[in-house]
Amino acid sequence: MTIRTPTPLRRAVIVAALVAGISNILPAQDHFYFYHPEQRRGSDAFFSPLNLLLNGSFDALRTDPANNRDLRKMYFTRTSTIVWYNLRDPITRINAYGWGRFWREEFINLSFDIEELQFLPNIGDHTLGYGMLYAKVTEYYRYHGYPAPVVWGVGTSLAFHYVNEMMQAGYELKVNVDHIADMYVFNTLGFVLFSFDGVKRFFSEDVQLLEWSLQPLVVPRNWYLQNVGQQFVLRYPLPWAERYAPFIYWGVNSVVGLSYRYDDRQRISIGVGQSVNGMQRQERGTEFWRMVPKLDGAVGVFWDDGGSLLMGAVITGPKVPNVQLNLYPGLVDLWGIQPGLYLGVGDRDGFIAGVTFMSLPVTVGTMR
Repeated sequence: MTIRTPTPLRRAVIVAALVAGISNILPAQDHFYFYHPEQRRGSDAFFSPLNLLLNGSFDALRTDPANNRDLRKMYFTRTSTIVWYNLRDPITRINAYGWGRFWREEFINLSFDIEELQFLPNIGDHTLGYGMLYAKVTEYYRYHGYPAPVVWGVGTSLAFHYVNEMMQAGYELKVNVDHIADMYVFNTLGFVLFSFDGVKRFFSEDVQLLEWSLQPLVVPRNWYLQNVGQQFVLRYPLPWAERYAPFIYWGVNSVVGLSYRYDDRQRISIGVGQSVNGMQRQERGTEFWRMVPKLDGAVGVFWDDGGSLLMGAVITGPKVPNVQLNLYPGLVDLWGIQPGLYLGVGDRDGFIAGVTFMSLPVTVGTMR
């Protein structure tokens, strides 16, 4: 008897069916935990499935200034083949890589060696962040009257999950177990966890799990995709001092700090931490490879309205000094138009600028 290996489409259908099945046995959910249709300004008002697809798919471009950002030269067929090479037979790939090494690098360990801390983005990004985004985009589809919003939510999420892996695949057909851990373990765990009302309530009411993703720009003269990526925030208002809330902001830029709520809704947050300013390739033999981040310092200043980011500024250095400023649509009103703005200046960005709009998932930018 021949067992057929499921195609990517069949796997997506299987995951959608499993998540839909879990959702169907849970109580009906009319509450919107993460999607806020009443919000008229900031990152929540800017959110849509299209900018989720862009920010989620191409987030890895930010990890290294040397990454190819030209949309015409991303070799989608080649990178998709490499990801599928690793996913189609995960047991064989892990056997070749080594189960001990796979567990130590991809799952929780007590090491402080940056080369063995891959489990941090696995949990922070792929389980908590992507799980929340699955719930958020599903709520978007439900609010806008799409049939089977869970299936739409799973489909949108799987699409950006897969392209995200492609952006990290390189161009050589070699074993990379990151794809296996991300797609089969941590992303799936995020789907399952954020199908439960109690989990969503905890991460939206007891603590705040937020998405402060960026405002994508395309530069017409070279078709570079700039200012694209996902950032997440977890903060906890102190029970004995509710105006203050420790927070963690993570992604390519990661800082830890304190938020201060100065009125009923608005907060100023300041934190310090680290930024990924490049990636170092590590090879083991001729068959295996992985990427290890190179880190720099970072300072972040943020202004939000009820969790919807109005302004975010991140300063990195001293190795790669750079300033990135995102002003989100709705913050200012010019003759009935509410534009946003991105400005990047420094050794990393050179000079990048662009005006953004609420109804457009990507707009035109300039760079030099």
